[in-house]
Amino acid sequence: MFHFTPERKMWRHPTMSCYHRSRKKTVLHCFCVRYSCSDLSLLLLAIFLLFQPGTSLVSTSSERPTVAGSTSTIRSVLANSTVTTTTISSHPNATDQSSSLNQSRTVSMSTNSSLSSISTTTSSSNTSSTPSPVSISSMATKKDVTSGTKIKVTTSQNATDSIVTTTKAVPILPPLKVSAGTNKRLQLPKNEIILTAYVMDEPLEGKEFHYKWSMITFPKGAEKQGSMTGPDSKTFILKDLVAGLYTLKLEVTGNNRAGEAYVNVTVIPPKRINKPPVAIIKPTSLQIKLPTSAILDGSDSTDDMKVVKYKWEEVSGPINDRPIESNASMLKLNHLEPGKYQFKLTVTDSDGATNSTLANVTAIKETDYRPTANAGSDVVINLPENSVTLYGNASTDDKGIVSYEWTKSSDDHLVADMMGVRSPVLKISNLEVGNYKFTLKVTDTGGQNATADVHVFVKPEVNQPPVAVTAGEITVVLPVASLVLDGQNSTDDKNIETYSWKQTSGPQLTLSNSDRNIATATGDIKVAVYMFKLTVYDIQKQSSSANLKITVTQKENKAPMADAGGDKVIQLPKLIVLLDGSRSHDDQKIVRYQWTRDPSSLAAGEIANNSNSEAVLQLINLIAGRYIFTLHVFDSDGLSSSDSASIIVKPDPSEIDKMVLELDTDIEHFTVKSLKNIESQLGLLLHMTSEEDAYVLSEKVYKDFNSGHLKIEFYAVSVTKETKVVKKGIDVLRWLKPKLSSQTNIFEYSIVDLNTFVCQNNCSGHGKCDQYTKQCFCEAFWMQNYILTKFFHGENNCDWSILYVVIVCFLIVVGLAGFVWLTCCIWKRRLWRWRTRKRPKYSLLSQNDNVKENFKMLTKTRLKAKTGTPASDSDLSSEDTLFVNHKSHNGQIWPKNGINQHIRPNMLT
Repeated sequence: MFHFTPERKMWRHPTMSCYHRSRKKTVLHCFCVRYSCSDLSLLLLAIFLLFQPGTSLVSTSSERPTVAGSTSTIRSVLANSTVTTTTISSHPNATDQSSSLNQSRTVSMSTNSSLSSISTTTSSSNTSSTPSPVSISSMATKKDVTSGTKIKVTTSQNATDSIVTTTKAVPILPPLKVSAGTNKRLQLPKNEIILTAYVMDEPLEGKEFHYKWSMITFPKGAEKQGSMTGPDSKTFILKDLVAGLYTLKLEVTGNNRAGEAYVNVTVIPPKRINKPPVAIIKPTSLQIKLPTSAILDGSDSTDDMKVVKYKWEEVSGPINDRPIESNASMLKLNHLEPGKYQFKLTVTDSDGATNSTLANVTAIKETDYRPTANAGSDVVINLPENSVTLYGNASTDDKGIVSYEWTKSSDDHLVADMMGVRSPVLKISNLEVGNYKFTLKVTDTGGQNATADVHVFVKPEVNQPPVAVTAGEITVVLPVASLVLDGQNSTDDKNIETYSWKQTSGPQLTLSNSDRNIATATGDIKVAVYMFKLTVYDIQKQSSSANLKITVTQKENKAPMADAGGDKVIQLPKLIVLLDGSRSHDDQKIVRYQWTRDPSSLAAGEIANNSNSEAVLQLINLIAGRYIFTLHVFDSDGLSSSDSASIIVKPDPSEIDKMVLELDTDIEHFTVKSLKNIESQLGLLLHMTSEEDAYVLSEKVYKDFNSGHLKIEFYAVSVTKETKVVKKGIDVLRWLKPKLSSQTNIFEYSIVDLNTFVCQNNCSGHGKCDQYTKQCFCEAFWMQNYILTKFFHGENNCDWSILYVVIVCFLIVVGLAGFVWLTCCIWKRRLWRWRTRKRPKYSLLSQNDNVKENFKMLTKTRLKAKTGTPASDSDLSSEDTLFVNHKSHNGQIWPKNGINQHIRPNMLT
């Protein structure tokens, strides 16, 4: 049953409540208080409104805007029907049928597809009548509610009414065409966007569309930060957005229709603030000497993200040079022309930002010297020889000769055939009698040329007698089996046709091959002088003779001649020194070599490869000083001789700058790669200024047998544009040692020590530095400053004089003793005062005359001053006196408590 509540202007039902929202009370809003309204509630509401003329109804749901009920038959009728009813109601107190009021009402109900609204219009012939509450006595089913169905209603007073339904087809309205706009995209830091709803249909006259924006999806964290304005308006504003995807839904209702649309808002993160790259070229300035090539390295260019493009351009260069361009990180410069170049490197990062830098390269032309032509020596020939070969391959040039050209002088008016005029060798034939002049022209790679002349003298045919040539005089030592007679050096202008050997003196021997240039004499060869004669004949039978004297002697062995190679002067550093004794000789053969060290020679240095028994002595590990070695050579008969050679080794001028790095590692595991790594790391640490470069030159790697550590001896070399010098060792030590102390993990091995090879500590001018331990040995009466070395990491020194140290220590001891004595005295005095600070007790003396003779009268003032006790006003009275015994008792001037103990009994009487 519906009940009206006047004070709240509401109609209530167990499943539905209605109330007026307008002042005219012509519109009644109803809502379901449960999930859905029952079919009976809707029917009762419709009948109840029959008695409320001029009222329209809008129904809403408490949980969703659609009143649902699949089994509702009455709702189907209400949604698609126009109900016309004629109700005859009689008052219960009426006795006459004529007194009853006839009422006619027409109820029109229409809804959209979701039954979101219901409107009714009621007309009455008598608006002054008051309806009575009604109840439903019966309800039709869905199949019974058809056109022409009558519904009977009976009131509590047994009044009846009926409803006759007529059905009218109502068309189904399409949904609204709604748009929320295109998908939006914005980028932070912009975090606000405005969305506008669009409806393709026009609202009814006097009506407006209702908008509702809702968010379907949003990024994580947006619920804590974001905010929105106008979710029920046409314009919707989102603020404080975060990066991510927002999906929003727009719902529009009006004109008894509804529509919806969706829109996406994509918020992308803010753009990264790109830092432009930094272009770096190493080296920025370079000077090369042609034809040397060079490389410019731009791979050290940096960017906050990544360098994606390199571009090399030639800004300036020689006129005849070809342009050089490249897109690699490193620019290789080959085949440069002499002159000055400037190259520009432009680097581009992933965002397109660029940066450029310049590098200067100077190419110096190498000096090209003119060639030197050499056509050979002049040639003299005699006919019938009419050909000659000239050689020009002795011509030289520092870069190389590219062409040869032979020409014949036209002044001699002679003819000849020449072959190879463009080659180093010229072959000439068909020469005539006369003097020829040939010119050789050579050209080098730089186009420079030089010439040289050679003359060929062609003489007429002249037969010169042959010239017999023998060895003259030779000596042969027995035993020998034969004597060799050699005449092969005999000559003739044409050719020697015949040789003839004959013995002219000496014991007779047999000659073999006496008609040849070399003959042999055999037989009983004794100690004697043999003479032989050689005669040679040419083709024209012209002859020439020569004698050969052979002296045969008995064998006489001579001692060998030792040659130690002479004195040598060398300068360190030198790894190995050789003394060559191979020039020692003997009349037979040297069978043994023996090198010994002279007693006056330095004992340092080592003999390598057991070479002290070989012809060449090999010495290593020499130090500065003088060495003397003696070579002894022995022949097969045991004869010997000796020769001495001295080696003066001068110290290395740069040894004072040599450094020694000690590492805690074993030499068996130390590789060349590790050495190169240490050299590069030390080179980086040695960069003192930007104008110079530095590198490390290792000289020696060895094991210290005392500590077992690995030691590396090296030099630090400083390189500038003009010079290359060895850095001072003391400067390198002062520069590297703090860096190595602060960066202990710079190498893969632990650093034990770094010092100069030659100790350069002057030990404060009062001692000497040990070259091995680098410790100072102080002179007499001097000692080390331990405070500086132990607590401030200073170097070894001899700063303190022992005399001054003893004096200072004595003064310190005396001062401490005086301080202790003074402290004890002050403490004893204060302790004595504390003990005597008690106030003594006094009593009157008796009038015994004997006693008075033993006391001396003292005023209280003097007594108070001695005892240190303050005197009271009564004590200062001039009438009172005390008698005190001056004799000391137990070291005290006055007795305790001011009286003497031995008179106290008398004082009591």
